[in-house]
Amino acid sequence: MIKAILVDDERIALEGLATTIRDLCPGVEIVEVFDNPKEAQSAIPSLHPDVVFLDIEMPNINGFTLLRNIAPVDFEVIFTTAYSEYAINALRISALDFLLKPVDRDELLTAVAKLEEKVSQKPTMTGSLEEQIRLFLQYQKHPDQLTTIAIPVINGLEFIDISSIIRVAGENVYSVFHLVDGRKITVSRTLKEVEQLLTRRNFMRVHKSHIINMKYIKRYIKGEGGVVVLSDGSEVEISRREKNAFLQRVNEFR
Repeated sequence: MIKAILVDDERIALEGLATTIRDLCPGVEIVEVFDNPKEAQSAIPSLHPDVVFLDIEMPNINGFTLLRNIAPVDFEVIFTTAYSEYAINALRISALDFLLKPVDRDELLTAVAKLEEKVSQKPTMTGSLEEQIRLFLQYQKHPDQLTTIAIPVINGLEFIDISSIIRVAGENVYSVFHLVDGRKITVSRTLKEVEQLLTRRNFMRVHKSHIINMKYIKRYIKGEGGVVVLSDGSEVEISRREKNAFLQRVNEFR
């Protein structure tokens, strides 16, 4: 049985989520619910949950701060919020999933299925989420100074230097990171999610299925949109709609 804790300052939302979980998820046991984030922060370490369903926007302590204050985090996190702009931030710190309020039943079932699979792969990497919270807070204060990102892999998280990424290829709901050392790392994140994290730096999405690191461009071949040859020898098509923006970015790198 998976032990769950629910934290949300809105009592109605808290009770609604608890009822839905009890109705749809027999493998999840709700051991405690909290509508006061400070009380949750104090109690969670001693309750040893497998997962915390955590609201983000709460008075005094938001969800990110709560996790930072109780680190190291040795449980999974599923964020719940009414604000969809938090989705990328939640994924950036490698939360297991993100549920938008009011919680959709099918999305809840999908999240719980991912949870069951993840819990079955214990032990988890204690402290990894703590490190990601630190990186997230660093990113918010100094978005152009973040040099490392953590990407979820099958047995935890892998921390990589952003400058080592040559390109990222999108494959349906997955993204494949191609690195300077020749490695390929596949993650269960869409290219759109990856784009939100990388495009403030030297990266550009030049095609619906490709983000490239501009500093690794070796050659541009003219065409309807054109093709770039990167330092690893790969050739990436530039979409016609992105051609002008791409050429403008190229000029910035001269």
